[in-house]
Amino acid sequence: MTDISTSITPAASPTPGRKRAEVSPPTQSTSMYKARDPIYPKLVHGKFRRIKWIFMAVSLGIYYLLPWLRWDRGPTLPDQAVLLDFAHQRLYIFGLEIWAQEFYYVTGLLIISALLLFLVTALAGRVWCGYACPQTVWTDLMIAVERIWQGDRNARMKLAKAPWSLDKTWRLAGTHVSWLLIGLATGGALVFYFADAPTLFMELVSFEAPAIAYIFIGIFTATTYVLG
Repeated sequence: MTDISTSITPAASPTPGRKRAEVSPPTQSTSMYKARDPIYPKLVHGKFRRIKWIFMAVSLGIYYLLPWLRWDRGPTLPDQAVLLDFAHQRLYIFGLEIWAQEFYYVTGLLIISALLLFLVTALAGRVWCGYACPQTVWTDLMIAVERIWQGDRNARMKLAKAPWSLDKTWRLAGTHVSWLLIGLATGGALVFYFADAPTLFMELVSFEAPAIAYIFIGIFTATTYVLG
């Protein structure tokens, strides 16, 4: 019987003075992701597009104007129609006043809203995402502003491929400045929900507002600009 130990050939040791060949790593890695392609939406017309324009105008109007509405609650209470009064732990919605210990009402309202959203989506499809979602509304607004400065789809594609010139520079600069102003108006309007809007506005323009107000306006402006 052959001894097993003698049938196994030992690995050959490298010759002194010679280096073992090494496999070089590839010089260029292959990306698993496709490069981002710019999107140029084209202006469309029709019934549903008109509905979207109307809904966008109404929803943005409500958001920007709601803090300025007044509601008489008496001489000792704030007269802002919708106010999140964190200093006194109260929430005012027109004639409704909710204290901090009654916040379960708001929780219940949010649960009902979520269930209603699921129901509407099941019955009518992506109505919320297509018409009422804030991301959709502000994106529509941003695209409309972009179209004013740069033209419709073909004109924007031509502008993107064109070499840098004075015309291209001022069109792109005007677009981004307009987007920043929209972000500033959005952040400012949101801050107005947490304090008396006319008073805070005068403090902001006179640079007498609390620092936290400017910080949050800056955050909301940046996020609206980037996401929009």
